[in-house]
Amino acid sequence: MTQLSMTLPSPDEILELWREALPERMPQARGLVERLTNSAELLWQREGKTLVAVAAFRAPETHPYGYVRLLLVHPQWQRRGLGRKLVAEIRERLGPVPLSLGEERGHFFSGAVPASVPFWEAAGFRRTGGESVDMRCDLRPLNFEALPAGFRLSSGAAQGALEGVFGLTEAVFSPRWTFDAQRVAARAPQQVLALWQGERVVGFALTGRQDDPAVLPSFLYPEALAAGFGSVRVGGLGPVGLHPDWRGGGLGRALMLGAMDHLRQRGVEIMGIDWTGIAPFYEKLGFSEWARNVHMRG
Repeated sequence: MTQLSMTLPSPDEILELWREALPERMPQARGLVERLTNSAELLWQREGKTLVAVAAFRAPETHPYGYVRLLLVHPQWQRRGLGRKLVAEIRERLGPVPLSLGEERGHFFSGAVPASVPFWEAAGFRRTGGESVDMRCDLRPLNFEALPAGFRLSSGAAQGALEGVFGLTEAVFSPRWTFDAQRVAARAPQQVLALWQGERVVGFALTGRQDDPAVLPSFLYPEALAAGFGSVRVGGLGPVGLHPDWRGGGLGRALMLGAMDHLRQRGVEIMGIDWTGIAPFYEKLGFSEWARNVHMRG
């Protein structure tokens, strides 16, 4: 018997379904739970006692569109209309608002997995013209440079650091970045890095390793990050930002290298970044693409 409900399946059930539907991007269990309980609504479907499909979505907040956060259908039940049924239910619950795939705070993906694009097109979604990539880097062989004179990095635990970071994100960057920084700081201030020029915070980065309290999207998929590298400790960072007054002179590169060095000193061997459209910049620092996301709205 098929059942549609708003009741939340157990994390273990969702992980089991995920491993069947998308094994190449298995999430960290803690990160999965955090994202499913972070302002997300869920729909799920069973055949008998077996969970065969699940969808997560969010109503419009700071932007005029809702978010489809996640859609998984077991391979044995694909091409039976279950995915479209869940998308139709999301549309009915949210009303006449446009929908975006990913592209939201605390995201699983920044867009559609390329193999799923035909499904989303058939469901009425269209490409926005943008794509983003997730990248990874082996930190072990790299050499890092000191920051330019007059600049220093501190953790968010330093006096005034968090206030400086929040002021920077609110003045220069998006509300999503402010939310991300505040969410991480509330869990673990030490995962926030502040770049100081004198007494002013001019840059920041959110960082972490796989056992840290706040699971960033950059290392939500530890198995994928570690693939091909053996048994290694993974971590990541993002978002990372620099005040416009300091861009163009190499300080952005220095900030990134400083954050990478910070992670290596904390024992991270393979690190990730997610949702970037400037792959050439990161390739110069030793990163390579491991996943691509297609941005779509409907």
